[in-house]
Amino acid sequence: EYRRYYREYLSGYENTELISSGSRLGIRETRRIVCDYRLTLEDFKSRAVFDDEIGRYCYPVDIHPRTYDKESYQKFLEEFHGFRYKKGESYGIPYRCMTVKGIDNLLTAGRCVSADRYMQSSIRVMPGCYITGQAAGVAAAMSAAKGGDVRSADTSELGRRLIALGACLPNHKS
Repeated sequence: EYRRYYREYLSGYENTELISSGSRLGIRETRRIVCDYRLTLEDFKSRAVFDDEIGRYCYPVDIHPRTYDKESYQKFLEEFHGFRYKKGESYGIPYRCMTVKGIDNLLTAGRCVSADRYMQSSIRVMPGCYITGQAAGVAAAMSAAKGGDVRSADTSELGRRLIALGACLPNHKS
């Protein structure tokens, strides 16, 4: 069906050959690891700023209701429309939402960072995964170079290194 659609309806794809497509359904909500800090909907609402911030993010809360009865769904729609930012607004992502609680020298990144259901629906998207993945990689390298645990990473130095790599950290104190 994809092959036919591309060939018939998209200019420049008349000779397309489909090699593969997703064979499984995607899962929007996945496991989230418990870390030293958990991002919450309140962080989104308050446009949170953190001392150990590794990035700023602005993707809306993109969540689906748990039930679909008319009254619950209407309430959900009214509430959901408030979970979008205006141009220039964002929330911070703290390093602590990647340091796994109770386990030394382990960082998490991407869709499974520590977040509630609402925030996971925002941070699960590729740019959020990129922000946390880049920070985890830099922090791991810094920690390995000093022979320390990832919790002992100097988050101020981490911020400087991330900025040098192009990260948006407008609240970073040099």
